[in-house]
Amino acid sequence: MDLLAELRLRTAPHTGEARRLNTELRTQFRLKRPADAVGAWKAALAGEPSEAVVRKALLDWSLALGLHAAINLANLREVRRLIERLVPALPLLESRVGAIFAWSRRGHDVAAALAGLVGRSPVMDELRTQTWRAVFTDDVRKALALKAPHRLSVLITGEPGTGKEIVAHTIASGRGSLDPDGAEPPWVTANIAALTPNLANSDLFGHVRGAFTGSTADRSGLFAAANGGVLFLDEIGDASHDVQVRLLRTLQEGTIRPVGSDSEQRVDVRVLAATNRDLTQPREDGSVFRRDLLERLSVLRVDCPPLRERLEDLPELVRHFVAMEIDLTAWPTIAEEVLESLVTQTEGYAWVGNVRELRAATNRVIAGQPAMLPDQAGGSAAGGDLTARWGVRTLEEVKLLYTQSVLERVNGNKSEAARILGIDRNTLARYAKQMEG
Repeated sequence: MDLLAELRLRTAPHTGEARRLNTELRTQFRLKRPADAVGAWKAALAGEPSEAVVRKALLDWSLALGLHAAINLANLREVRRLIERLVPALPLLESRVGAIFAWSRRGHDVAAALAGLVGRSPVMDELRTQTWRAVFTDDVRKALALKAPHRLSVLITGEPGTGKEIVAHTIASGRGSLDPDGAEPPWVTANIAALTPNLANSDLFGHVRGAFTGSTADRSGLFAAANGGVLFLDEIGDASHDVQVRLLRTLQEGTIRPVGSDSEQRVDVRVLAATNRDLTQPREDGSVFRRDLLERLSVLRVDCPPLRERLEDLPELVRHFVAMEIDLTAWPTIAEEVLESLVTQTEGYAWVGNVRELRAATNRVIAGQPAMLPDQAGGSAAGGDLTARWGVRTLEEVKLLYTQSVLERVNGNKSEAARILGIDRNTLARYAKQMEG
């Protein structure tokens, strides 16, 4: 039996496959104690393993994560001690013990963060798997000091309200440097749709004094602020052509050039980008998102499923939202009461706003209000009878009426309205002018 092949561990926790592998490791290989795992790895990598073999072990079998996941270790000091015990058998690991321990510690942090991705449906299992891989594929490369000037970017896709920012937070959880004793690096966010178009480059990459009218002092920018950590770019599909060009260079070279500067600055930033639109399709103004940037951003990809594809998770989601608002130990029946009321009031509703809309409806029921807003009443999987509300209209008129309805629903917040509608702020401004006319 090829023990090295049989010990293959997949970085997919909390899925049926991971649970099956865990059981297999405990039974077939008798990995019930930490020492058992160490002994198995020594046997699997017997002899004098080369650098290539060690890299393969770490990349494909996830050494530290394997130890952690296979035997459910909670004591991280014990994990480090076990990894150090492997050094005599694998001398090439000696210089990386600290990095591998930090990596294993992140496994603990990320496993806890994954609890925020609520639901046990197959699509949520797949989402957790994609998220886990997005974390550790990049970490392994860094731990092994592979020759790459950039971190692996992640593109998070999904309809509005599906939890893209929660996924980004999960990927960035425990985002420490690989020094286990180091301070946690920064987490910086930017909503591209909310940036002033003329100042977007300055906001992201910084500027020097005198670069443009009103620039009375140097500004470092968001990439510099995120140096050593993670920058989350929400609504990346709204980025202008100029921003896309600069962003592509930064991802390729690991450098930024502030507006008006003649010199470049090196930055170590992992970029997580999110979008609710298909970036391969033309935008409202006819422009197309750069293909080369899309490829660079989507080295790793996480797709957030809409609520309609996981309605079986609705009861668990409602209970989760209730627990966030109310102490269930003081009122143990409230979650079931809210769930029963909400399900009754929303039967057949399409949940076009996804999990964000479900949470708002849950909070309304907790407050003793109807689950649905007036403009949601009668909404169904088929969208309800819109002609009963607006009459027979042209598509252009319906577009403007719906835009106005969304604006009213978000209390005039143009950034949020643009996000829900899947358009940029310039397009929304054009619609607003048409509505005024």
